[in-house]
Amino acid sequence: MRPPGTLLAVHVLLLAASVKCFGQDSASCASLYGEGITAQGGIGYCAVRDDHMSTERYAGASSSAAFQWSRVHDTYAFRLGMQYQNAPAIKNHNVSAEVTSGDVFFSDIYPLSPWSVFGTEVNIGLGPSADMFAYYRRQHIALNPGTTPDVYESGAYLFSLGVRLEASVPLGDLFRAGAALQTGLLSLGGGSGSTPNNASGVELLTPFAGLHAASEIVISYTPFTLFSLAAGYRFEIVRVDSWNYLVAAGDNAFLSLTCHL
Repeated sequence: MRPPGTLLAVHVLLLAASVKCFGQDSASCASLYGEGITAQGGIGYCAVRDDHMSTERYAGASSSAAFQWSRVHDTYAFRLGMQYQNAPAIKNHNVSAEVTSGDVFFSDIYPLSPWSVFGTEVNIGLGPSADMFAYYRRQHIALNPGTTPDVYESGAYLFSLGVRLEASVPLGDLFRAGAALQTGLLSLGGGSGSTPNNASGVELLTPFAGLHAASEIVISYTPFTLFSLAAGYRFEIVRVDSWNYLVAAGDNAFLSLTCHL
């Protein structure tokens, strides 16, 4: 189950397209992104297959929290954020495990020329991103004295460079719809090996061997100049097919509050 060969080509084209954005004026950028600090909380569902522990699929409820700081400059905006997700009891029949994951990302967003869709102007931004992602799984099993952690724990980490694509559409004076996609293109990764007491060293990974990507859709409401509320959906996936086969996917419905500085 490898991603199609066109995926990497599309990502490279998106990254190349952002070079054209440096000449955009500041008014276009400022109208696209609001400055401020955002706090977010959500609930959802997580599914994992981690061959270091089992070839079976585990799934269950999860919760998430996120924080983000956005700042607008003359010709671009930047975002610094962190995301945390925990699934305390994903299960396969009567066997359960706990999965925790989190990431910290930074991205610069440059506005592209607006698109007109059915007479509505769609604002689009694109730019490079950096992401640090970590994954940890602990199997809920009875342990004998002297058991090493390799028997019931596994983990992975990815340090990725990639792109972030955003789009927003005004829905009247107070509402706005938005969507975002962030994905890694080239990563340094490592983690648990395929045998006990065998940990992987750091490896250089393409999206075919190690991928972390996330997408969001959001509806925001700004009743006051200083604050805005938002509701949305986030889907996140991590896939490693190098030292160990790992696929973890999670979705979350979330609410967020932004204080515009």
